[in-house]
Amino acid sequence: MNNTTPIPTSLKVVAFLFILSGITSIIEIIVSLMHGHININFGVLALFIGLGLLRLSHGWRTCALVFLWIAMVGIPLIAIYFLTLTAPKPLDYTLFGQKIGQVSKEFGIVFGALMFALAVWQYRVLTRPDVRRLFGVPDA
Repeated sequence: MNNTTPIPTSLKVVAFLFILSGITSIIEIIVSLMHGHININFGVLALFIGLGLLRLSHGWRTCALVFLWIAMVGIPLIAIYFLTLTAPKPLDYTLFGQKIGQVSKEFGIVFGALMFALAVWQYRVLTRPDVRRLFGVPDA
């Protein structure tokens, strides 16, 4: 890692999104504890992934790629579940693990598609040749 190497804005955005995700996972755990529930949430690792990406850590980049692969496989599977296996009733909307209201199934599908597109974009940023070089990964 070279501390004088400027970090591309797109990589900073990816790192920020991971940090934000990790912070929301921490908040969700705290809210669950306040309601008497224990919530084991591996999303907390996203905070460390984001910080590791800003430090250009090869290991945290690998962890980020694993998380993104899980998202890119999991999101379509969840969308298929919503489309085929659930009744036509609305979906529960939760914020920090607490039910807030309901949204239509169509909204859930659109939201899932947007989250899938975001995961693909993050993956593409982390696998670009210039970003790979920043982490000391040789060109493919």
